[in-house]
Amino acid sequence: MNKMIVVVGSENKAKIRATQMGFDLAFKEKCEVTVVGVKADSLVSDQPMSDSECIVGAINRAKEALSKCAEAEYGIGMEGGVHNVKEPIDRWYECGWIAVVKRGEPESNVGVASTARFELPPKVIYEIIENKKELAQIMDELTNKSDVRSNEGAMGIYTNSILHRDHIYSHGLIFALSRFISPKELW
Repeated sequence: MNKMIVVVGSENKAKIRATQMGFDLAFKEKCEVTVVGVKADSLVSDQPMSDSECIVGAINRAKEALSKCAEAEYGIGMEGGVHNVKEPIDRWYECGWIAVVKRGEPESNVGVASTARFELPPKVIYEIIENKKELAQIMDELTNKSDVRSNEGAMGIYTNSILHRDHIYSHGLIFALSRFISPKELW
């Protein structure tokens, strides 16, 4: 069986697992996939506050990751953040944005997709906005756990461990991969 190396621009265990899960599903019949995590800068704020900022961060991470791993075929960037939807109900939501770049493709050919979104409680948003805390820090404090972001994530906490971060991010990754794995005539 052929082998493929994929690099994700993060050393976060949940993001690495999500990438492995997504690529295993997308390429299960074609090749054996090895995922490598590398440190990559998002070049956005530590706590992104909009979809646009998350997308930029994900693309930056994907491109930097691919540049750091010469043997990788794909570079993956994942950036979680919050976004305020004002109408019809003023609420804050969290989701992750995923970017996929493929070696040898034009720089403009970037797959981008998001995970499912979920509402964040007002007390969490207060800590993010007023006290400038990252969601990861707040989740650790609220749960008395360490490194929630690399495990179930806020997604797992707020779904009572039904949906963990790696699982949800793997779905967003598959959507971001769609331009590379679906028939070209569809694009």
